[in-house]
Amino acid sequence: MTDDMRTPILPGKGASDYERYLRTDELLELQKPAEEMLHPDELTFQVTHQASELLMKGAAWELDRARHCILEGDYKNAARLLRRANKMLVHPLRMLALLETITPYEYHVIRAGLGHGSGLDSPGFLALLHIAPRLGEAFFEQVKKAGLTLENLYRRHREFFELHEIAEELLDYDENIQLFRYGHLKLAQRIIGGGVVGTMGTPVEVLKQRMEFPLYRALWDVRNEITTHVNAENATGHGGVY
Repeated sequence: MTDDMRTPILPGKGASDYERYLRTDELLELQKPAEEMLHPDELTFQVTHQASELLMKGAAWELDRARHCILEGDYKNAARLLRRANKMLVHPLRMLALLETITPYEYHVIRAGLGHGSGLDSPGFLALLHIAPRLGEAFFEQVKKAGLTLENLYRRHREFFELHEIAEELLDYDENIQLFRYGHLKLAQRIIGGGVVGTMGTPVEVLKQRMEFPLYRALWDVRNEITTHVNAENATGHGGVY
């Protein structure tokens, strides 16, 4: 590599264009310095949450792009963007396991510096919840325009493959949200217990209650409808999974 190729050409303070483009000088200063940490595990606590917030921000961005594609009838790109968002959400789910490596006593040392902070205030997760109903409205509007019910869409999935694929990606998204809520609940139970009050005065029980509200209940309920129809049509009466 020549010296010219090593010399950064982008504006910024980093020593390379990589650092300047990603603004790593700022990004890597967003965590507490060692001398201000209440416990050495606080770095793990901070970077795990910060990385999750970045990924959820990215997922919400792609979900909104997918919504516009759905409204424009561009189902192929909509499905592609939904897949990307769902792949992004896999990582915040996995990163919950990192937080489980912090013991209860170590967490309570860190917790002393959180103020009234709570995972329920996560901007990334709230953005995912905010886009969900608008994304659903766009999808169900297209199903209606096609003159279909959800059961028809699934029955005729080969004919309406692209719209069916979007339905399945939305279900994956819904499932990821439910899995994240479940993971958050189990993390809270593991670290602070299941019968106590969280950092905002919210009982851990509330986390369990929120798991009972899927984003797209109709996409779950249609499975019951399909099974009922199959049972009625099948002479053996078997409606199980094959």
